[in-house]
Amino acid sequence: MPELCVDTRSIGGAFSVDECARRFLHYRFAENVCLTTAAGWTPTSPSIKVKFALGEHCYHDSIHSFWLGQRLPELRVTDGADLSAPPTLRSSTAAEPPNEAFLKFCEEMQNADDQLLRIVGLYRVLKTHLAVYYRHHIAVTDPICDGPSVRILNHILLEEEDHVRWGQAIYEELADTPEQRRAALEWQLHLEDLLVRSGGVTGGR
Repeated sequence: MPELCVDTRSIGGAFSVDECARRFLHYRFAENVCLTTAAGWTPTSPSIKVKFALGEHCYHDSIHSFWLGQRLPELRVTDGADLSAPPTLRSSTAAEPPNEAFLKFCEEMQNADDQLLRIVGLYRVLKTHLAVYYRHHIAVTDPICDGPSVRILNHILLEEEDHVRWGQAIYEELADTPEQRRAALEWQLHLEDLLVRSGGVTGGR
């Protein structure tokens, strides 16, 4: 009988426990930024369908934040966690920006008051950036020892990449003149400049 249950994974990856914990603290901060940004913009968005989408995505991001928080006690980050609860029910409240420059990027993105520019910042810049870094984490981490991280990030990506697809579609709909598209691209370049200078969600590490 041939070996039918073949496990192609191997032990060993790019991140130590401490490095994985550091990244999850930053991922959770970024998800918190996504949810608070969407929640803050929902009441003042002129388009009903944009209001609906922001509200739904805010809910998704709150769940993402919770899932990331559940992983943190397993990575030895116990701030705010109820250690008397069963391990699978513990969740840390910790979240940290990688540096002040990333915090500045987030604040600048949140200051946009135009609906199109808001879409650009949240979906074309921040969420697109997060999806890339989540995919990278999955690709290079230890698939066995850090398996719970892989599972969480895979679940988050199902929704984050759907958010990005929605963001691109609504961008194409709203940026329907050369002037609007030029303004949107200039804003995107401005935010990406801030994001690159910060080193991104992991602080360049």
